[in-house]
Amino acid sequence: MLSKSQIIERLKNRELIVSPVLSNAQFGNASVDIRIGTVVSFVRARGISHVSPARHGPGSPNNVYDKEFGLRQKMERHEVPFRSPFLLHPGTLALVPTLEWFVLSNDLMGVVTARSTWAREGLSIATANFIQPGYAGIITLELANLGRVPIELYPGLRVAQIAFYEARPGKDEHLTERTGTFHMSFDPKHGDIAKGDEAFLPLPPSSSGDASTK
Repeated sequence: MLSKSQIIERLKNRELIVSPVLSNAQFGNASVDIRIGTVVSFVRARGISHVSPARHGPGSPNNVYDKEFGLRQKMERHEVPFRSPFLLHPGTLALVPTLEWFVLSNDLMGVVTARSTWAREGLSIATANFIQPGYAGIITLELANLGRVPIELYPGLRVAQIAFYEARPGKDEHLTERTGTFHMSFDPKHGDIAKGDEAFLPLPPSSSGDASTK
């Protein structure tokens, strides 16, 4: 894990970019506090009965348009100005971008966790949000209210922190490619929960089978 002085040294050498850093108070002994951005996407249950990876798989009758339409039905996006609040109700999940933009060198990875002061109020952030080496973009915070009363949040609040670790490749391994579902993210994105697991999902119905039912 990088110490405060090592993080600052990396920032000076442009081996790590965290922008903007608005206050020295954001630096902990081995972490950097990160802020809520000005967009919030609430996850709603409108028009869907359940979440299923099969809707993304090879047997799904949905085309790309249908999937995108389904995501729009599921996500309720709002732009929130500074000094304006939004409420996170109990049991609600929201995707919120960080105010900061990140660029990690190919030998550096990050781990995002909630700040303990907010965690004690019931605010949960994805148990461990790993940021891959070479990543560039905003970080999407997955916020959930585990408490029993609504939580009022404002863009710019420091609700999370990121720690950095050196990623040392093996002798025959080279960390050079910047790839990933969320690489170069500018806004919260919804992932494909079926990606890479298509072999375990239902196959498309055969045309011959359809004809035999007539």
